[in-house]
Amino acid sequence: MEWIVSKGRKELKIQLKKPDVLFENWKIQYIYSIQNKSIHRIQSLPVTAIGKKKITCIINDDNLRITIVLSNEEEHIAIKYTIDNLSDEDLILDKIITSIGRFFIPKTENYNVFKNGYQSWSLTRSYSFDEKEMASWLPCMNVLQDNPRNLPSGQQGSFNSTMFTAIGSENSSFCVIGQGRPFNQYVYINAFTNNNTIQLDFIHDFCNMIVSPSLKIRADLIYLISNKNINEAFDRYFALTKSQTPLRRKLPKGWCSWYYYYTKIDEKSIYHNLDVLKSKAKRFDVFQIDDGYQTAVGDWLSINNKFPGGLASIARKVRTMGMIPGIWLAPFIASRKSMLYQHHPDWFLHDSDGKPVNAGWNPNWDIFGYFYALDTTHPEFQEYIKGVINTFVHEWGFGYLKLDFVYAASLCGKAYDMSLTSAQRLKLGYTLIRDIAGDRVFILGCGAPLSASIDHVDGMRIGPDVAPYWMARYRYYITRDPHALCTKFAIRSILNRSQMHRYLWLNDPDCIMLRQTETKLSKEERMTLINAVIITGGMYFISDNLSLLKSDDWKLINSIDELIKICSLEKSYPVDIMENEMPEIIYNTGGYIAFFNFSDGSKKKIVQLKGLLKEVISPTSKLIDVWGNREIYVYSDHIDLGELKPHESILCKIK
Repeated sequence: MEWIVSKGRKELKIQLKKPDVLFENWKIQYIYSIQNKSIHRIQSLPVTAIGKKKITCIINDDNLRITIVLSNEEEHIAIKYTIDNLSDEDLILDKIITSIGRFFIPKTENYNVFKNGYQSWSLTRSYSFDEKEMASWLPCMNVLQDNPRNLPSGQQGSFNSTMFTAIGSENSSFCVIGQGRPFNQYVYINAFTNNNTIQLDFIHDFCNMIVSPSLKIRADLIYLISNKNINEAFDRYFALTKSQTPLRRKLPKGWCSWYYYYTKIDEKSIYHNLDVLKSKAKRFDVFQIDDGYQTAVGDWLSINNKFPGGLASIARKVRTMGMIPGIWLAPFIASRKSMLYQHHPDWFLHDSDGKPVNAGWNPNWDIFGYFYALDTTHPEFQEYIKGVINTFVHEWGFGYLKLDFVYAASLCGKAYDMSLTSAQRLKLGYTLIRDIAGDRVFILGCGAPLSASIDHVDGMRIGPDVAPYWMARYRYYITRDPHALCTKFAIRSILNRSQMHRYLWLNDPDCIMLRQTETKLSKEERMTLINAVIITGGMYFISDNLSLLKSDDWKLINSIDELIKICSLEKSYPVDIMENEMPEIIYNTGGYIAFFNFSDGSKKKIVQLKGLLKEVISPTSKLIDVWGNREIYVYSDHIDLGELKPHESILCKIK
């Protein structure tokens, strides 16, 4: 990558070449406290040395030194940060903010920005700069599905992203700005407009970690990547940040109890579904029990009276049928009614008033529903959770762990060991669990902050929960909840985060539901969820009372199996990811393409052959509708899909 660097009296300018992107007016802010004195300083980024491939900037303060090195790599710019405590006292480090006063791409008029959400369930989509992010007015929703340290402003042209973002236009080029290793902080990349100028903040959040005297710490890298093709830019970024733990080639296929039984699951229902599988001579890779078996959230080894035979006997039965038993648990939270909460208040993170840190609200668990964040640095809690995992895996025989609500480990608060950042506390929690479970156990992260989960999970939920209905209008419009638990918004994240698959982990798009009764999903909506899961190639779980499935549903399962085997090993590209909140065209390099109508009305769908589509589809190509077994007409410059019903989609094989 080429760059042009100019050092003015008061500002630094960096221009990336081929394609051109300009970053100018660099500033640095740092926020810390020492000896009970809070310090917040801002200054222009001082350039100490400029070389052909490297720029060094050193900020000296009475108490700390920040060294920033910008390196011109082959296909990107890498920004490295180190922080030295120069004092003889502990330093409490809050944030370091690198600000860009002007971000500019030549020949671009209408910029779009891609927002990546903080954790599994967080809002992820593209915007234009004349839009604004929705922010819920309910604090319990914000802590449950977003990062309280980086909430949306709710102002037009202001967008908060975590880990990475992208800015640009199809008519010019794009720039991806993202966090790199070692993923020890949460990094926010926030973009906003000021007098028609795009400004950027790269925020390293240390969450009041204690930096001991003379200690040097390394902050996470920042990458700058420019490309005319947004999918290529994302591929480059995910290749730079890919998991250093070998990913499993085989994609798990399974059954999950949640989306039919919810917390009403019991032993009888589990055995009933196992009997259905036996009668059909079918089996999955994983058979997973979800929430509802425990007496209280946090008391994981205290099994309620709906499971009189215990969990070990169920796990044995599942294994005799050739499947891996799976179990759900939320290892880093506990509800108020749990014995853990009542007997071990010191195991929790605490706020400035000494109260346990509230991690959210869930009415499924309690009439009041509040639950609290556990402290992964507390030695006694560490022994407790290791004992829980040892029992589930080595005594009861579970080989698949769905770890839910894990964001709680990263909530800010007073911890037993304050020398770790909030991200490091989550990484520590994962390590405690993996060390006991072993490498053969499949670990799925859910409700999980993305960057801190890389290298630690085998699979990752990449969106909010699906539901047996399309849209939660009351929750969306009345509570202003942008994540509004529903199938529509689950699909939004499935498509927008599809390129993470097999780079960072195996993508978990959540479950599909095949049942035609006891659901509010139409046939078109059920098939659209299925098509989204197939074309993006992620994990594949069914969540139904299996006795409700008809013979055609079992045939459909076989077809889904074959299609996912192909798509899961290939790459998926949301062609219009920067143009639409919900991408409507997804191409899979296995030779499949999906088209979606997310509108609430029927729509005659004409797709222009341009960009990536022009490369993979020619006028001589044949598009065969996988489910309708009909040919879609391809013309010299467009595809005619005909009329699609509301929420309908078409999955095609390219020949």
